[in-house]
Formats: sequence, C-alpha cells, structure tokens
Amino acid sequence: MENRVQRSIGDGRTTNLGDPWLPTTPPRAPKLLDSIDPNTKVAELLLGPPQQWDEQKLHQYIDSSDHHLIHKLFIPYDFKDDAYIWTYMKDGNFTVKSGYWRALNLSIDDDAPQAPLAVNTDIAQKIWRLQIVPKLKHFLWRFASKAIGISENQRRRNINVNPYCTRCCNEVETNDHAMFTCPQVKQIWRASGLPTQVLWDPNNTMEDKVRHILGMYEDTKVEISRRCLPFWLMWRIWKSRNDLVFNKRATDMADIIKQTILDTKEWLDNTRLPERPYREQQSSTLRKAIWQRPPVGWVKCNYDVSHHEGNKFSGLGWIIRNSQGICLDCGMGKFQGRQTIEEAECTALIWAIQCVWGLGYRKVIFEGDNLSITSIINNKTPNPRLRHYLDFIHQWSEAFTTIKFKFCHRENNVCADILARKAIVCNTNFELYRSCPGFLGYYVNNDVKHFH
Repeated sequence: MENRVQRSIGDGRTTNLGDPWLPTTPPRAPKLLDSIDPNTKVAELLLGPPQQWDEQKLHQYIDSSDHHLIHKLFIPYDFKDDAYIWTYMKDGNFTVKSGYWRALNLSIDDDAPQAPLAVNTDIAQKIWRLQIVPKLKHFLWRFASKAIGISENQRRRNINVNPYCTRCCNEVETNDHAMFTCPQVKQIWRASGLPTQVLWDPNNTMEDKVRHILGMYEDTKVEISRRCLPFWLMWRIWKSRNDLVFNKRATDMADIIKQTILDTKEWLDNTRLPERPYREQQSSTLRKAIWQRPPVGWVKCNYDVSHHEGNKFSGLGWIIRNSQGICLDCGMGKFQGRQTIEEAECTALIWAIQCVWGLGYRKVIFEGDNLSITSIINNKTPNPRLRHYLDFIHQWSEAFTTIKFKFCHRENNVCADILARKAIVCNTNFELYRSCPGFLGYYVNNDVKHFH
C-alpha cells in the first residue's frame, strides 16, 4: 500500500530510519547501506544542540543518492517531538474529508500506477493557468502526463511499436528524448535562441524541464513573445516528428523555427487584448510597482527565494532599507532547497531574520511576495508541514523590539529577487554587502525616485 503519511523529524527519537520520512512524493524511507538496521532511530544521525545532521554518519548509514533529500529537511535547533504530515493536503493537516476520500479509493488505486501529474500537481496547475491557445495547454498537459504517442508511452500500454527515435535512430524514444535531448531536436532549440542549459542537463528530469519552461513564462521581465515561444516550439517539434513517422517527410530545421515564430506572432496579434510593446509595458509596470518605504525609525527587510526542484541549489536574498530608501545592508546565499516553495520562502525569511538581528536592527518590517506565508505567520495558522519553520520564526520574533510581517507584490520585491537569483551562480555560499552593490544600484534608485 502506498504510504501518504510522512514522518516530520523533530529530534528523530521516535522515527526509524526505515520509516517514510524523506520529502518525496509519496514519502519514503532512505536507501540504507548494507548491514544498517532499519529500526535504528533517525536521532542517530543528528548532532546538537543546536541540532544539525552528522555528515559522517550520513555517509556511514545512507546511500549518497539520498543525501540531498535529507538536506532539504529543516531541523529545529532545539529538541521537538517527531510528528506526522498528511501529504494529501498542501498544509499537511489531516481532514475528515480527505481521509474519507482516501478510504473510498484504497481498493481502487493502491496497486495501480499513479498518473505523472497526480504527483506533480504544481505542473498541472501552472499549465491550465497559462494564457495561451487552448490546444497548446491541452498538448502540454498530455505531454507532461506521458499520454502522447511517444514510443515509450505506447509500449507501456502494450502497443508493439519500434522503440527507437525516428529522427536519430540511436536511442529509445522517451518524452525527454523526443522533445529535448535528441541531437536533431537540440539543433532546433539552439537555433531558436532560447536558453537550453536546463533542458540539456542529464541530471534534470523531464518534469524539471517542463517546470523550467513554465517558469520562463512567469518571468514578466521578458517580453511576452519570447515567453510564449517555447510552447509553440514544442508543438512544432511534435508536429514535425509525426510528419516524419507517418508521412516519411522530414521538415527542415529553418522551417520549424520560421513556423514557430509565425505561430507565436499570429496568436499574440489575434488575442483579445493585444500585447503592448515591451518598453511601454515595462515603464507602465514600473509606474505602478512602487516600493513602500518604512516609517521613520523603522527599517524594512525585503526577502525572496529562487526555488529549484531536484538535486540543485536554490538561492535567497534580502535587502535592508531605511525610510529614505537607502540600502543599508543586503545579502544572498544558496542552499539545498526544500520540497515546496512555501518551505523555501520560510527558509529565506529565517535567514533574513537572523542576519538582520545580527546586524543590530531591532525595529523591522519583513516583507515578502508570498501571501500565503505572510498570512500563516500573522494569523498563526496551524500548518504541520511548516511547523518547525513557524516555531523558529516566532521564537526569533521575540528577540526584536518590534517586528511586522507584510506582503508585497512581486513587482515591488525586485531587489530581493535579483539577489536570490544571483546567489545561485555565485562562487561562494553566502555574500554580505554593508552598502548597495553595483549590480543592484539601478533597482534601488528606481524604487527611491518614486518618493520625490
């Protein structure tokens, strides 16, 4: 039976290594090395106080392929009881409704494989929110669901087809190969001028690559035609593949690129609200997106995270400004990442709180662009998934003279966002600036000029 109850590690004293405590979907136990007793307590892997992972024991007990998952877990500095997370709910709370639904479906789906998007719900949600032509949304959903006529998908349904890619004839045709990594498809992506590092990285899953493309669409700093281009390109790659398979007709790479650009332009030209020129849109956004300065005697710390899935770094950034909008201090850092964006946002906030307190500020407004996190903190809403983060934030809050947590729109959080993104490519794990760094000057000044 698939386990959907994840153990939440506090001090590890009541959780066995063989229990499902890794932050995966569904949760599972780590891969233990030979001779390690699965009944050994997770507490054996912890040092403290303050609590932290014993790296030497991690290497002695657990296969290295699972280490990055363990480092995604946020461990409370002081000793807390282990608890449970009900993974059918986003916040980890058990509800009678979700329990009843699960009980009704136990006999139906326990032995059946789950659809890919059933365990990657964030992808499905983002696809259906896209402001693009409906046929593309449906195509992306079917592609991410592994429901299109790729050879691997057909053979999984016991359809006896040639498993090899029709383009290169060298490798098995999977979703990832057909759309991203086939040598001939790589040439198409390269010719499009779109960034390809993530798409060609063998360590990234097909789901990670889809998330990357969806993330490109959400980047409002890029003009809309470029943000929509990857979707039309995927569609044309798929159409040309089918033309080759069924009609034995190869499509020239230049024609694929040309048709992709025409498709994108035609869609944008005929949408109900035509896209304004990028420069006009950008200036309009800047006029509306005004960073709000703190009252005299206060400082404001904006924070943000650049969240990435899988075994790769996430970045965080924070910037402290006074009532005149002057940058007093700022910093950035990178970390293993977390299971959810909410956990990553909490990590960025905790790091910001500790840095702000260490720099001596005691009357502070912390401002981030995740409304859910701000609401949960201010309302002290129970949230099993974020339990340790919230406890830590509330404990640190008591160290300040006065502290507030506020929400701002993404356009008002540009400086922290830039720091978070830059952290990932930085050569060091952490950087502290005691004044405004050169690469941030334009954006800080842009916020300040609206005051006059």
